[in-house]
Amino acid sequence: MICRLGLFSLLGVLALTTPSPAQLAPEIGSVFPPGGKAGTTVAVQLGGAEWTPDMQFFVHDKRVKLEILGPPGELLIPPPPYWFGAKGRLTGPPLLRERPARFILPADLPPGPIRWQAANANGITSAGVFVVGVGLELIEDEKRTAAQPLPSLPVTVSGRLLKNEEVDRYRFVATKAGPVTCELTARRLGSNFNGVIEVFDARNRRLAEAVDTEGLDPVLTFSAVVGTEYTVAVRDIDHAGDRSYTYRLALTPGPRVLAVLPAVGKRGETREVEFVGVGLATGGPGVESLRRPVTFPAGPATSFVYQLETPWGSVPYTFPLDDLTETVRSVGNAQPMPLVVPGAVTGTLDSPTAEARYMLAGKKGDRWSIAAEARRFGSPLDVTLRLLGPDGKDLAHNDDLPATTDAGLEFTVPADGAYQLVVGDTTGSGGSRAAVYRVAVRHPIDGYRLHVSAQKLSLPLGQKTPLTVQATRTGQFKGPITLTIAGLPAGVTAPPSPVIPADKNELVVSLESAADAAVTASLFTITGTAEVGGKSTSRPALATAAGNLAPRHHTETDTPDLLVALTMKPRVKGEPVDKDTGRKVPRGSTHPAEVTVQRLEGYAGEITLRQAARQSYQVQGITGRDVTIPAGVTRFFYPCFMPEWLETSRTSRMGIVAEVKVPDPKGNVRHLVVPIEGFVTMTMEGALLKLSSPDVERQVRAGEAFTVKVKLARSPHLSGPVRLELRLPDDLTGMATADPVAVPPDRLEADFRILPTAAAGRLTGEQVFTIRGTAVQPGNLPVVSETVVRIVPATVK
Repeated sequence: MICRLGLFSLLGVLALTTPSPAQLAPEIGSVFPPGGKAGTTVAVQLGGAEWTPDMQFFVHDKRVKLEILGPPGELLIPPPPYWFGAKGRLTGPPLLRERPARFILPADLPPGPIRWQAANANGITSAGVFVVGVGLELIEDEKRTAAQPLPSLPVTVSGRLLKNEEVDRYRFVATKAGPVTCELTARRLGSNFNGVIEVFDARNRRLAEAVDTEGLDPVLTFSAVVGTEYTVAVRDIDHAGDRSYTYRLALTPGPRVLAVLPAVGKRGETREVEFVGVGLATGGPGVESLRRPVTFPAGPATSFVYQLETPWGSVPYTFPLDDLTETVRSVGNAQPMPLVVPGAVTGTLDSPTAEARYMLAGKKGDRWSIAAEARRFGSPLDVTLRLLGPDGKDLAHNDDLPATTDAGLEFTVPADGAYQLVVGDTTGSGGSRAAVYRVAVRHPIDGYRLHVSAQKLSLPLGQKTPLTVQATRTGQFKGPITLTIAGLPAGVTAPPSPVIPADKNELVVSLESAADAAVTASLFTITGTAEVGGKSTSRPALATAAGNLAPRHHTETDTPDLLVALTMKPRVKGEPVDKDTGRKVPRGSTHPAEVTVQRLEGYAGEITLRQAARQSYQVQGITGRDVTIPAGVTRFFYPCFMPEWLETSRTSRMGIVAEVKVPDPKGNVRHLVVPIEGFVTMTMEGALLKLSSPDVERQVRAGEAFTVKVKLARSPHLSGPVRLELRLPDDLTGMATADPVAVPPDRLEADFRILPTAAAGRLTGEQVFTIRGTAVQPGNLPVVSETVVRIVPATVK
């Protein structure tokens, strides 16, 4: 622990003028690997921000178990390379702590995403995503620098872009000729980066590329030659990287379906379907079509997986199911086509500026629910709707519904007549057979849907918190809706049988916590029951879950699983003495930032100061160790290490949090976290210590030691020795050893002996060894400088 023990003092309580801080809720950062095969147990690292040892974890699918295997680890500072200049002033992702865990996946679990979540006495995380897969699953070897070989296709690789400028590469040999499809899942996992997929041949010629410029995750299909080696590369569009940049890369031999006509299957119907895709007929790179008879199942299922057999392999395609009569537009876009209500039609826009028109016959008082969908089916169109009256005037229009680029209208016909529905596009993506849309027009059915305003709810101990339940009524239904709330933790109550009154569209339900309740969290549900058409009908209340950053349809983010967590009042607040004012700090040194704290609610114990997970700028290697303020102390020094590479033109900042341990009313120890108000703000000046070496490159052989000349320039303020030690990156661990060297104050250079091990015989190409020098300022504050030597394996004669 770095601390300046000689500088803190026992002062009286300092009266701070800041208001009481709010708790700092935890955040989900990542899960790695982000998926696994059904029927297996998958060991993972769960990454989170401001996680505490008393975190509770939840999986929304009750069939899946999540077991926590250890406490949170150290705060993980992103490794170099770092961004400088304007990019260095951008806010980076939160710094994470990871803890080991495992997902236990039953064998009968269907493929797809499952949600997990965490909570503590400070609040609740958003939902995270873990994907259940089928087939061969591999995990990226993060220590490899060369392309990782893949044993066979199909395969799904779970990987991570760990640092800036990282490019992950995977190579395989095609065992048969034909199309190969590469699909990256990242934003749908919650990974906040836009991916790029590139395919190269053995001569490093780029054959194909897909760039995610729209935030929807990229996919491509290319034609492979049997016996040829290919390399698939994955990177961020801006060459960024972070521990939270996880992904799943699926490589599948076979063509790719882009669209189907009709886009939705009618339950119980057998009909011909046109499949549009890459390589479906000839295996080539162009867009082609196949027609196949498809029998859609009857029954209540909402989707159906059809296996499309092609000359190049079987391709699964998932059809949504509906009860509407489905047609395919058979006339050009310039000619209006009749559309019977209720009914649906799938069409394409045959040019970038095309519009499609439909004629609807209406009677006064008719109610139409109109939906135009394209994004739902992976179409490039951003559809718009316009409804024209019998006189050609615009009566209603819509571009985007909430949380989607698809469109919709609710319309009551004002008079008998022929109405014209116009479907357009804002992107200019028409002109391809894959640019499909579906328009569905139906009479609203009597009924209702329930939506909850928030998927997660923090409930302060001994207090009430409101939760709004919204009702969307359809058709003529106007009756009352009785709500049932189930699964609340002990000590949390809701009003008995709350009712959304007739003709009302929402109800605010107050959840109340007993003052003596255990501080815990629980998943719960809200179910509505109402008389609709003389029958009792129940509906779950749905909330929008975070996690998927690229949903195609609201059903991908709807969840009935709500999470409530009891929270406790903060027990401390504080601020840096020089809050938000610049202090000059030498590069490579540790700045002791003075912090004042005030204990609240009768708390008198220890306080731990930590580096905050969220910082205002890119961290660039700035670190702060955990320090503990003893009971009764109100001033302390927090050590801020500022690396030697920081820019003198940039103001650097350090955010700090305070954590205390307090028992809840049942005696359970809970960890309460609050932010220290304001930042420690520093500007960089010249370094106190600088290492260099004239030996910029050395040829080495395994097992033969070599000596590097190290020169030191140091400030007179550094009166003690400088300790030299060897630092190797993770992928070179075990390749060399070196005994530390202590350079006395009167010496300005030293010989540093390095011994490559037998494992170094595996080295290929140029490698970098780092020599680190550490001195100590008064107060046991480290000063650090580094120099590098480039290592080239010697040629054996």
